[in-house]
Amino acid sequence: MSDLIGSRLRTAFAVRRLGRGPLAAASWIVVALFVLVALAGPFLVSADPARGTADALLTLGAPGHLLGTDDLGRDELARMVYGARPLLLVSFLATALAAVLGTGAGLVAGYAGGRTEWVVMRLMDLALAFPSMLLIILIVSAWQPGVGSLVTGIGIALAPGLARLARALAAREAGRDYVLAARLGGTRTPRVLVQEVLPNIAGPMLAQVVMTLSVAAGFAAGLSYLGLGIQPPTPDWGYMVQAGQEFLYTAPRLVVLPAAATLIFVVACNFVGDDLRDALDPRSSR
Repeated sequence: MSDLIGSRLRTAFAVRRLGRGPLAAASWIVVALFVLVALAGPFLVSADPARGTADALLTLGAPGHLLGTDDLGRDELARMVYGARPLLLVSFLATALAAVLGTGAGLVAGYAGGRTEWVVMRLMDLALAFPSMLLIILIVSAWQPGVGSLVTGIGIALAPGLARLARALAAREAGRDYVLAARLGGTRTPRVLVQEVLPNIAGPMLAQVVMTLSVAAGFAAGLSYLGLGIQPPTPDWGYMVQAGQEFLYTAPRLVVLPAAATLIFVVACNFVGDDLRDALDPRSSR
């Protein structure tokens, strides 16, 4: 019981340490702004991102078009705002799927040990040995490209990495006094895992999941660039980079803006994950 109380107290104190550094605080703000834009996009811009105009093609500073238009006369600002939604939707859903699959498999393997651990982790090792991007492409290609196939492919590809961490953490917690007390009290294994072990590994797992979010965003953008992601006319930053590269020298903003937005989101997620890890690490010097 003392182990359980001490762990929860450390987590409570760690929350107060989040975002103390300027870089960490800026990263939290950036991620929050991206989420806000994705959720409130339709209320931020009035232009239709799929509707073009013939009198303003590749024009920067045209009336009513702050960031100009693309080669089909579509408002670039509207496409940037609306393009945040599919990238973040796929990234968050795929990360959630990876977290559920990976954490679940790792919990079972680390707690059970023995043959169960060996079988589960060998399956994870086999998945890790397979190139992630190739695995995702195979899964997406087997289905029709879209949100569902992207989420499934990316989630499955990222789950083994989380499973390895969850297995190590669960194996460490399995021998703690509070877990032994729960087992001796007759608590069933699923309840021990969910109510006792999981809350005590949630901190480091959460930090890793946030870092995994940045990887998922990179995969989502890369697949859209290859034409295997969100299909047009739905705006998507990855596809916008692919479509705009033809005009890289005449209208570089068509490539630079969506590529920079994707990069900023990925980097900010990494710094947020670092901040979570440092805040939850009792050996941190902060």
